[in-house]
Amino acid sequence: KQWYQRRVAITAGTTSKLGRVDFIGRALSSVSPPIVPSNRNIPAPTKVEAGKVYKWCTCGQTATQPFCDGTHRGSGFVPLKWTAPKSKSELLCCCKNTHNPPFCDMTHFKVMGGNLFSRLSSKTLEDSKDVPLVAGRLPSYQNLEEGKTYLWCACGRSSEQPFCDGSHSCTNIKPLSFTPEKTKPRWLCTCKQTKNAPYCDASHLDVEVQTAVEGTSI
Repeated sequence: KQWYQRRVAITAGTTSKLGRVDFIGRALSSVSPPIVPSNRNIPAPTKVEAGKVYKWCTCGQTATQPFCDGTHRGSGFVPLKWTAPKSKSELLCCCKNTHNPPFCDMTHFKVMGGNLFSRLSSKTLEDSKDVPLVAGRLPSYQNLEEGKTYLWCACGRSSEQPFCDGSHSCTNIKPLSFTPEKTKPRWLCTCKQTKNAPYCDASHLDVEVQTAVEGTSI
């Protein structure tokens, strides 16, 4: 986790033995540590093309690991842009704890054997029926329609986040019904820690949320 803390930004065009590396947008030192995808810690062997610019995911939430798909928007994270010096197969980091981004430095072995599994072994996935689970550590961008009624999942157990799918029936938590006054896109909370439900209030940036295991309570 040290690489994003070393400097406020890496100057565009900085050269390493593996190619050009630079940050774009906000400096990563201003946000919480990156998320370790609990089911995607293993590095990804990836064929890269010489001279092609790639954007490596830093938030850990992209569906197209190890590359960015835009999921970070609004979270404070920014992707790491780098240019491949040669056409070859590279081992790219997916645990987001490498000290040599975007490349794997075997830190994932420490992640897999350390904090993540310690948390899993010390915390049951079936938490109190009165406590919401952390369904996600980034908000969900949704196009909401004026006058339409939505049911926002408050328990964190729905498989159709951020909306309710009836999974709350095994809890004492009820979904939140809301009707937008205007048609426009909004960020909806998935960490279930917001004080302005159903909307995101940036509570997902709290250290407790960022280090939580999805599917467990805080």
